[in-house]
Amino acid sequence: MRSIILIILSCVALQSTAQYNVDTATVKHMVDSINRLLDRAVVHKQLDRLQRHYASDFVFTHSTGHVDSKSSWIKSAMDTSVHFISREHDSVYVELHKDIAIVAGTLTVHRRTKAKDTGYALRYIRVFIYRNNRWQLISHISTKEWELNS
Repeated sequence: MRSIILIILSCVALQSTAQYNVDTATVKHMVDSINRLLDRAVVHKQLDRLQRHYASDFVFTHSTGHVDSKSSWIKSAMDTSVHFISREHDSVYVELHKDIAIVAGTLTVHRRTKAKDTGYALRYIRVFIYRNNRWQLISHISTKEWELNS
């Protein structure tokens, strides 16, 4: 009986740590892909993808100091009066810490409103957590923002 319990506990321990045994480069690539997927989902207004990969406790701190929750950010992203033409990443770096991934990079945004087309770039830090068998974004902090020359 004792050996059966040890075998069961070993299996549970192996299953709970399975994600940590995955190749680090593969996990970094996966997180980077989800990071980019989220911004494509904003452009294409894919609500299901945003709901899936933004954590319920997501916080978005803009460079202006404005803070959005998951619901307020998604509501803003889904606003039909604003059309994101593109949201492209550059110089992305992913740093792993078990079930936490810190992502830093530059995001270039082009959008169209009824008034005009605008473009800007921003430096950001994003934090993802491995929760519910998937990577979810829990924090986005824009550290610097600048307008692009038209």
